[in-house]
Amino acid sequence: MAADLPGFQELDHAGARVLTRAEAAPWVRYVLEGGASLHAAAASDRKAVILEGRRPVFIIPAKLPPERRQGAAAHWAVKRFARGGKVLPALLGDRYLRIGDPRPHQETLVSEEARERGIPTPRIMAAAVYPLGWFYRGDLVTEYVDEASDLVETLFDTRRKGAGGAAERLDALKAAGSLIRTMARTGLRHGDLHAGNVLLQWEGTVPRALILDLDQAQVLPRGKSTSVGPMLRRLEHSLRKWEGRTGLRLSDREWSSLEGAAMG
Repeated sequence: MAADLPGFQELDHAGARVLTRAEAAPWVRYVLEGGASLHAAAASDRKAVILEGRRPVFIIPAKLPPERRQGAAAHWAVKRFARGGKVLPALLGDRYLRIGDPRPHQETLVSEEARERGIPTPRIMAAAVYPLGWFYRGDLVTEYVDEASDLVETLFDTRRKGAGGAAERLDALKAAGSLIRTMARTGLRHGDLHAGNVLLQWEGTVPRALILDLDQAQVLPRGKSTSVGPMLRRLEHSLRKWEGRTGLRLSDREWSSLEGAAMG
């Protein structure tokens, strides 16, 4: 598989198979030879910062040799793949059946193709699979985007009463809508688009939207597009759920801003 991904190499170690960028390979090899998973190594890092969620994500200093640090992200985000819903997590925990391409490797392939097509998404540094009989567990290491917030935090942070300023909210929704339009135009179909995986990096007063969690995304052959509608409806459904959870409502103008940017 590494042959399909320029700049990546495949490391096999007892109990692990990892796709890694060349510059991250020394750290990955060190962790595996110590008998740990990438997620466990991040969890034990003294400088780790925890992002709570369905499963904790650990933000750690980028493990790069000095000559590769200039121009690179200062931090990495390390996550363990976890199922959504209630039934399967209760039965399988964070294990997945070994059917088809494992999710960490599939996400890496999709992410690299998305980036080639001009879709903003954080760069993946390593994708690890740990086989366990009929099952596997998986970790993903990506560059961490500093000075960013997801669409949930921007619109529904109850500590701020959702107030980022009317213009900021409109700009955030326009950026999210434009991201959907770009994904559809370039043939990326995201199967799990929700407000938590639209990331906004603020460059002055103008946000840049990035897409996260591509393990359930599909890329169509180059030159083919996909429909805006299903992805837009998924995001709108997510936003409605957050309205219900927080009591904070999007205005008619804000909904129109999102839809107008998505539909072009």
